[in-house]
Amino acid sequence: MNTHLRGCQLLLALTSTIGAASAQTIFVDTSNDAVDFGGAQQVANLPGPDGKVSLPEAGLAADNTPGIQTIGFHIPQNEWLYQQFFPGRAVLKPFLGFRVFDEVVLDGRTQTAFTGQTNPEGGAEVVIWAETYLNDSVGGAVYGLDSSSVHLSGGSGNVVQANTKSGVEVFDSDSNLIGGAGPGQGNTGGFIQIDRSSNNVVLGNTVQRVRILGWIGNAQPATNNRIGGPTLAERNYITGLGTLNSEGIPNGFAVQLFDSIGTILENNQIGTSVDGMQSGHPWTTMGIYFDGENHNTTIRNNRIAGILAQAVPPHGPGYKTGTDIVLYGAGSDISIVGNKIGLNANNQPLLGSVTGISTTNYYLGPIQNVVIGGSAPGEGNEIAGQLGPGVSVANTFSGMRISGNSIHDNGTLGIDLITNGFLTGVTPNDALDLDTGGNGLQNFPVLQSAIPTGAALRVVGSLNSSPSTSFRIEFFASPQVDPSGFGEGQSYLGSTTVTTNASGDALFDVTLPVSVPLGWWVSSTATHAASGSTSEFSADVPVGSSAVAVYCTAKTNSLGCVPQVGSTGTVSLGDAFPFVITAQQVLNLKGGLLFYGTSGRAAIPFMGGILCVNPPLVRTALQSSGGTPPPVSNCSGTYSFDFDAWFASGLDPSLTPGTVLDAQFWSRDPLSSAGTGLTDAIEFTVTP
Repeated sequence: MNTHLRGCQLLLALTSTIGAASAQTIFVDTSNDAVDFGGAQQVANLPGPDGKVSLPEAGLAADNTPGIQTIGFHIPQNEWLYQQFFPGRAVLKPFLGFRVFDEVVLDGRTQTAFTGQTNPEGGAEVVIWAETYLNDSVGGAVYGLDSSSVHLSGGSGNVVQANTKSGVEVFDSDSNLIGGAGPGQGNTGGFIQIDRSSNNVVLGNTVQRVRILGWIGNAQPATNNRIGGPTLAERNYITGLGTLNSEGIPNGFAVQLFDSIGTILENNQIGTSVDGMQSGHPWTTMGIYFDGENHNTTIRNNRIAGILAQAVPPHGPGYKTGTDIVLYGAGSDISIVGNKIGLNANNQPLLGSVTGISTTNYYLGPIQNVVIGGSAPGEGNEIAGQLGPGVSVANTFSGMRISGNSIHDNGTLGIDLITNGFLTGVTPNDALDLDTGGNGLQNFPVLQSAIPTGAALRVVGSLNSSPSTSFRIEFFASPQVDPSGFGEGQSYLGSTTVTTNASGDALFDVTLPVSVPLGWWVSSTATHAASGSTSEFSADVPVGSSAVAVYCTAKTNSLGCVPQVGSTGTVSLGDAFPFVITAQQVLNLKGGLLFYGTSGRAAIPFMGGILCVNPPLVRTALQSSGGTPPPVSNCSGTYSFDFDAWFASGLDPSLTPGTVLDAQFWSRDPLSSAGTGLTDAIEFTVTP
């Protein structure tokens, strides 16, 4: 039987029998903590000479009397102390704290029944203003306390429900139920901490923070604890908590997992206000924080958003910080599926962090076998609205499988693989994929075209990576092109599998059974089938067109014209339609040339204009722009360069199928600054 299911069945059985086993009820009827009763100090010996039952007396009587007793509260309002701190509540402050060492039900709801709803904050009516311990209790319960500190230490099968603004700590105690799926059973306010305890279930609570803490080094992991569940009634609202240090820097988290095994975090709302429309706490910097060593963890169907904190004066630099899920530490087998990350309750990408999911280097790490999403229905996460990347993969991490997700509307890349030099942004492909870094800096595919064919989409492209290796190629569509030119992926379209040849090359021509509107853009990722390492997103191609993109800003020439780069033909080199790169609106009768590079796009100030291509650069032969004969000077000049012929000539042996090229025309313009003209740039792929 599933361990979590067995734990729930045990809890339900215990819950149903508490009432029957609690035939004796001890009513605390004074806020005094005197102990004056004698004899065996059992229930039958109450009250003592003062005629009152204090909380310490009730605890002693419950410990010394066989069976499970209920400690209730009937404290008259004329004895309510500390009203300046806790107005409308019966406050008990036992000098040495409160501890019971036998099964007990501590029921603050009885005070509400006795004096009515008096708490102006809407919470419970009993405050135990001291540490409250149920030690070695089996089948006990704590109900209806406010602003109290509840500890379950040892024992098992206890229930903690309907408490307000209270901290709940479970230490070395298994199979307890914290909250519940029924009306009014959840705890509200405060926090929940499960420490070196197993098979606990946390349901239906509204709290600031949940911590699952173990100690694997001492063979005391926190094992098989479940936070939330598959139904809305089981959902926890975990709003987050944080602080500002003396420098004005925020720090805090909503959920922490430390040295845990088999944790399930399901269907919770994490980091937002209860209505899901704004941040839950202004200084929370982490939604779910993996720390220490965690294994076999499932993060499923949660809404994680609103994690964005602002550093403040006098010392804070004013920057924003926040990550929805932080993967730090060691461990293995982390599954992150079906979550809404950065979206509010209306599924709008308005509550993003700086990063959606980030990985952080750790001296005993990294975490192994991390899966983000999946291609089966409901497995993909939606990651949107981040100020930075959707997913960031640190340079020591590998084997992170990022599949089937909807990643869109993020400020930088959808997937960012960090280099060994800690560089971010688009990482250019390299021949045979020999470089190292996050996910091995797995090369991304190069798309040639995305052409609608009826109710389907035909996508043609290539991949250069490790030789004789299988890869899963996934395809995505988005309504807008990403500003970087390298897409995110709002809608998952499908996949194909390719195997590279001995030269590391693989071509694909796949028809996906989906309809994508004209004007949308298609991108793709490559995942190493054996290791699981997923690439960044490829360059976008427009639906209905080939893989040619024009970008950057041309330099206005001395006559006020703006040169424009373009192309004719197709990028399938060697076919019947030669791929010719052109430039128009250049000065007539001026020399010029095309230069290109394979290191990606740039935007570098250069000769009064912008160098749009990253060095190193390859220059082609000088040519004349032609146009109107002298003595007229105008913008009738043009340039053209047949890239099919250049490729076939073999003059640049570094050009191989799958290479992404960026090209730009330079020309003479004696009357302009630096005497130079520059077009905008074109990006395309060498495709056989």
